Amino acid sequence: MMCRITRFIRSRGLHLTAIAITLTVFMVPSVFSSSSAADNAGSTYGPGVAELEVTDSHTDRPLSGEIWFPTRTPEIMNRADKSKVWQMALADKSGEPADGPFPLLIVSHGMYGNTFNQAWLGSELSRRGFVVAMVNHPGTSSFLRDPDQARELWERPIDISRLISHLVEDSGYKELIDTDRIYAAGHSLGGFTVMLLAGAEFDTGRYKSVCVGKDLPVACGVLAGWSVAETSADQREMEASRKDPRVLRVISLDLGGTPVLSRESLKALDIPVLVLGSGRADMLNQRVESRALANVLPTDKVRHLELEDAGHFDFMGLCKPDGYAILKEHEPGDEIVCVKGGKARERQHQRIVQEILDFLRT
Repeated sequence: MMCRITRFIRSRGLHLTAIAITLTVFMVPSVFSSSSAADNAGSTYGPGVAELEVTDSHTDRPLSGEIWFPTRTPEIMNRADKSKVWQMALADKSGEPADGPFPLLIVSHGMYGNTFNQAWLGSELSRRGFVVAMVNHPGTSSFLRDPDQARELWERPIDISRLISHLVEDSGYKELIDTDRIYAAGHSLGGFTVMLLAGAEFDTGRYKSVCVGKDLPVACGVLAGWSVAETSADQREMEASRKDPRVLRVISLDLGGTPVLSRESLKALDIPVLVLGSGRADMLNQRVESRALANVLPTDKVRHLELEDAGHFDFMGLCKPDGYAILKEHEPGDEIVCVKGGKARERQHQRIVQEILDFLRT
């Protein structure tokens, strides 16, 4: 699976971007182990998790994923040992939800990613009093890849709006959610997605002007590979505002796509934005991505932090000690996702969680 993604990226002169390895790779039988006292430190609740399916009229674009929620039993947390590469997030699949309401955070995965990529964040935040929901975006997820759906990139923010509507109107979790505290976060292409949700808009003119010549931003090759905004009809769809007024704060996790966003729309954003970038800059050029985004957003609305020594994949889950070697042997080139993916990434996760909590609780 990863080889196909790598070939897609490299065939267009790109580097590996916000892709994800599906957790079915290198599967072994499930074994559950009890959590340690250190795992439970600082948490008020347990991390409950359940499968999620959006039921609405958009039957041609099914959405499924997971919802994380606080449980009444913080002492119960298990880790499923399903991968030789990835360390699973702590979860209690049988946990009963604690008494709400709680703020809701929607998380959008990156290019060819999936909901497992930020499961660690769902686990961490549910233990601290948040409901966290995520779905696999059709066309641009590792499970649901389709050229036409990828071309319809405007559907990604719509996916999130559909998910919010489902959760607060039709789901069994609506009593858990405080509708006055709805937020969104996204990694890489997911960061681009939540910026559209915040009111940023795609700019066809900028896309055509910045995606010419050599040393192009990563987004140029990705959008061209998906035939995004090539027809007048698609340009209109891409340029339409996808702002969802229910989303009151957004978090960009090393986003990709800033160069093709309208500067006027960014300057007009009216909600707070946390922009977290990767100090190691191993995938994305911070000068044209997170730094550029932070520089154009209203100064009273943005907090920008470039995490020292963090890489693009540090916003994904933890790798097991042998993860790097396994990928290097079986999927050469993709071992980059596990560079500093153990204890060093765990320290980055601690800082990311704290920054998010500080931002959302302010």
